[in-house]
Amino acid sequence: MVQVYNLHPFGSQQVVPLKQEPALFCCGGDVLLVACGSGASKVEVFGELCQPLGSFSTLGRVLSMAYGEVGDYLATIEETHSTLFLRVYVNWRCMSSGSSRVCVRMQGHNPEASYTEMSKEQMTIIEIPLSDPPTCFSCCPLSGDLLVGCKDKLVLFHLKHLFVSEDVKVLDFERSLILHMEKITPTEVAFCAGYVAVTAELEVLVFKLLTGEKVTLAGNSNICESVEPEIPINEGITEEVDQTQSESDGFVFCQQPVELLGEESSKCEISVILESISLTGQDLNIQVQYVLY
Repeated sequence: MVQVYNLHPFGSQQVVPLKQEPALFCCGGDVLLVACGSGASKVEVFGELCQPLGSFSTLGRVLSMAYGEVGDYLATIEETHSTLFLRVYVNWRCMSSGSSRVCVRMQGHNPEASYTEMSKEQMTIIEIPLSDPPTCFSCCPLSGDLLVGCKDKLVLFHLKHLFVSEDVKVLDFERSLILHMEKITPTEVAFCAGYVAVTAELEVLVFKLLTGEKVTLAGNSNICESVEPEIPINEGITEEVDQTQSESDGFVFCQQPVELLGEESSKCEISVILESISLTGQDLNIQVQYVLY
């Protein structure tokens, strides 16, 4: 018997040969960025119709990468000597024009002072220090902010545009907020317009960071705890089955998956505690609103 399927082929495609095996890729506005080479430590840049525009080397083996449209930067999680680093590549397009100048600096360490006239023709690599190894990250497409996932917490970095002169600006990031999350280790995270989606091994949590309402701070530590989630009520669940009986029968009983929407999602056992670490000295003015679990 012959089964017939309807196919929807692409109108066209471009097959581009590479000298080295590709490992990761992402879209960088009007170009395609491909991490390849020995240990994925080189990024190839392709333009319209997959024409090669150039390449640049990274400081370590790229494990994940994403493009930030606001700021035109490339963020990566890299491994160097068995240690994970979060790095941001700024002005990487100049490498496509043949420039070989590279500047490496730490996040927040007086970026205006390191700027010179030659900086227009050089790529800048920003090292972002973290207390724990990064596991995932996301670039907000509207603000350019970076949300980085670590063990039991998320760290928010605000994108700053520092004007050296009237027509010259330098990009930098400021660590502004830590979201402590109990009982969950992020494996993937998405961030856009204040909405945060966190994926763990067997669960997904979506919440929104609300601003504009005054939040009472706990002492002088600039720490604000969200509404403590209630213990979920297991409605409609039958009586527990004796474990010895289930083992003897050869059956494994799995709890039914739970999906909580809106206010009901606050009943999950995952609490989110906000800690403001902004250097501006402003009071924390953010609350957490649960959306989906």
